[in-house]
Amino acid sequence: MAQTQSKYLFTVTHYDGDGDRVATPFVLANNALAAGADVLVWLTVDGVELGKRGAADKVVPKSFPPVADLLKTFAENGGKIGVCPPCGKTHGVTDENMLPNAEWLGAAAVLAAAQDRQAFSF
Repeated sequence: MAQTQSKYLFTVTHYDGDGDRVATPFVLANNALAAGADVLVWLTVDGVELGKRGAADKVVPKSFPPVADLLKTFAENGGKIGVCPPCGKTHGVTDENMLPNAEWLGAAAVLAAAQDRQAFSF
């Protein structure tokens, strides 16, 4: 009997003020990728700031590795990032400054992607 691939959706709503809250979903996402899962991180509200190149450098957690390192590992291991378009517009995310492994992912698209994924929100 074939085993199905695990699929996860991590929603990130924070950017500054609590580095551990920002790092935790990426720690989980990286572990899921290492276990062979299909992982999508959706950035929304203030979390869209992480969709900009270099923004993760400013987030230093107390308990985890730097967010920039976690984000780099996530990208290198095939993790996908979706950015909420209205929130991105509010926070100055553009096609020009967006991370290379990120794409715009609006409400309908994230709802469709969540259909067969276990979801976590931070």
